[in-house]
Amino acid sequence: MLKRVSVLVMVIVLILGMAACAKTEGDVQGTETTTSVQQTTTTTKAITTTVQTKKEETTTAVKVDENPFAEKMEITWLVGTYSSHLYEEGRWDELELEEKFNVDLKMWNIMVDSSNMEQVQMMLAAGDVPDYGFYYTSGQYLYEQGLGRTIPLNMMKEYYPSYYKKLMEDPVGLQFNKVPDKEGEYYGFTAFTCLTTHTYHIPMWRLDWLENIGYEMENLVPMVSTAFPEYSETVYYSTTQFTVDDVKEIYRAFTEDDPDGNGIDDTYGTAFTNTWYDVYSTYGMFGFDKDANHFYKDPVTGDYVIYYAYTPYKDSLDYLMEMLNKGYMRWVPGIDDYYSELIAIWKTGKTGFMNALLGSSILGYNQQAVNRPPLSILETEPTATFVVTPVPGSGKFRPYWTFDWNSSTTYPVGINVSDAKLIRLMQLLEYAYFGEDWLRYKLGIEGVHYVWDGEPFKSSIILTDPEKIPPKYAGKGTNIFGQFGNVNFISDNKMYFNYDAFTNQIIDYYDEYFPGGYHSDNLWIRPDKYYSEFTMTPELYKEFRELRDETLPQINTVHNDFVNKVFNGQIANIHTEWEQYIEQIYAAGLEEWVKIWNDPAIPTYENFGKLP
Repeated sequence: MLKRVSVLVMVIVLILGMAACAKTEGDVQGTETTTSVQQTTTTTKAITTTVQTKKEETTTAVKVDENPFAEKMEITWLVGTYSSHLYEEGRWDELELEEKFNVDLKMWNIMVDSSNMEQVQMMLAAGDVPDYGFYYTSGQYLYEQGLGRTIPLNMMKEYYPSYYKKLMEDPVGLQFNKVPDKEGEYYGFTAFTCLTTHTYHIPMWRLDWLENIGYEMENLVPMVSTAFPEYSETVYYSTTQFTVDDVKEIYRAFTEDDPDGNGIDDTYGTAFTNTWYDVYSTYGMFGFDKDANHFYKDPVTGDYVIYYAYTPYKDSLDYLMEMLNKGYMRWVPGIDDYYSELIAIWKTGKTGFMNALLGSSILGYNQQAVNRPPLSILETEPTATFVVTPVPGSGKFRPYWTFDWNSSTTYPVGINVSDAKLIRLMQLLEYAYFGEDWLRYKLGIEGVHYVWDGEPFKSSIILTDPEKIPPKYAGKGTNIFGQFGNVNFISDNKMYFNYDAFTNQIIDYYDEYFPGGYHSDNLWIRPDKYYSEFTMTPELYKEFRELRDETLPQINTVHNDFVNKVFNGQIANIHTEWEQYIEQIYAAGLEEWVKIWNDPAIPTYENFGKLP
């Protein structure tokens, strides 16, 4: 029970890294690396001395240790979403870093909360900024207000080599926070994660139902749960990828062929919410995302268009209406919020397919796991079995972000930081964020603040109940740790999600059974072109922004009218109506959009990192 309760603390720690990550359609995203583990070293310098003797003058080279941290420095700090204002000075991790780097770290007790920015705004209005921090303020803004300084790339290379290595491995990061009029200068340290190879949902089927209607799944491998070992052979991974036509037939059988064998007509294919919780039962099957910044090359027109002018969008609507009209997919009631209604439907165990939330929600330590499939079903149907498959149809997961680099999470440096202090800061970050003991500053001391549920780095991390941490190592003012550790510069999916069992095992499964493995772009939906200030010239970015602002209301009117007709059954032949719809939406302004997006000056996704 203790292990299961302790997940609340784990979730709080993850808040530090994911506070501003809520993905909505139309967000501008922010990309993957292999974290380089390095250690700060003390350098030595050869000093030449002259020694006089009676017979002759000789020169001897003597190595003398030079302390690179001889001068004590104060570094002001503001890191800790929801916790910095509570932090009390003198915690063990702060003291360790202060001693090692001969610094005095001063955490500013200012609230950092994207929904409550009053204290940060007052700080900025007073002209005060910390030497280093994250407080939802861009480095460019600070620089333009005379409150921030720029950071030279060559200094990163020498004193922050792990961060620099990431930039070289994934050079699209060089486009973020770049100072336009200063070669090799940056407004701040752009955070990076692993979220281009993370999906919020996964396709989960009732395996027992599939077997009952005659399907054999390939390469079945059971998930091993340490949180709920009694259910370790209830969830399986499979390489079987269903086509769209397969899905239609399976949903029919789930609805009409009594797959649970109870003799009652009470089952159906899947629930429908008209949100991203339908991704792998609707649009994701057709290889696109409903992201307003994504542009896809249309297979019919050859134009780069937004998703609702993309031919596969038409195909997804055609499929969707067939499933809804036949009752194989069914709307949630629409009385309460869609999520509450959806998990209530899942809990009945009467749907054969679920866009399940992945990670620790699947037989893991997430406190909500009991309310989500499969556990919500297993509690009343302990013999039920489930299978996670590749995405039907397209075979591609919807990534949480388009890039792992996230300019909205930038760590700027204050104007009063000298080059010498910047060097010391980067040396400290290299050690605390990427050194051999980097987990120490993210999560704490193994055996004190956390334990491994099994084999280290191959099992879940279980955080200790804060009440049971010895006073010497307990939090001061707040139980949240990580203010001096790496929470926003992690490229390893397993580590980012604290080595959750499901995450560990699905990555290993895809690495073994799929060409290119889990991180292959072939496994993820990618735009052909992408709208952001980092992926196009400033001139084209401004031109399209102004055009979009001017024409979007008319375009939305045409789109909404078409979709309403689809859902109200007013379209007899969607293929015929689609041609008319495309003519109307082009006339409403999309034709001007296309002229910009067809411009070869806007690079395709695979060429973003090659921008000059």
